[in-house]
Amino acid sequence: MTSLEAAGFWIALNAFLLIFLSMRVGQARMKNKVNLGHGDNDDVLVAVRCHGNYTEYAPAALLGLTVLAMIGGAMLLIHVLGGMFFTGRIAHLAGLGMGAWPKGRMVGTLLTMLTLFITGATLIFYAFS
Repeated sequence: MTSLEAAGFWIALNAFLLIFLSMRVGQARMKNKVNLGHGDNDDVLVAVRCHGNYTEYAPAALLGLTVLAMIGGAMLLIHVLGGMFFTGRIAHLAGLGMGAWPKGRMVGTLLTMLTLFITGATLIFYAFS
């Protein structure tokens, strides 16, 4: 597997996660008869924010993985960063969206920020190497 193929793997898993999060929004809106927005309904608001939070961070993380792979980042590094980001987003969902893991939101946020920081720092390193 090449670095770019590794990035593709993580992008694919994240695409499936995005579909899942989008479906949760649709289901919450249908269940609570909310056509647009969250309708002051907490269940819909949580689903919308889980989806929205994901879409705020995923583009930078996944684009960073792709560019890193394209400029020579090691396959192992791509897998580590991709795995950290994906695990972080699942943890965030478990904590905020499902209430299944009280510390999940914090762990997810930390993994997401750490992934973005390492990716950004590595891209800067490669840019000046």
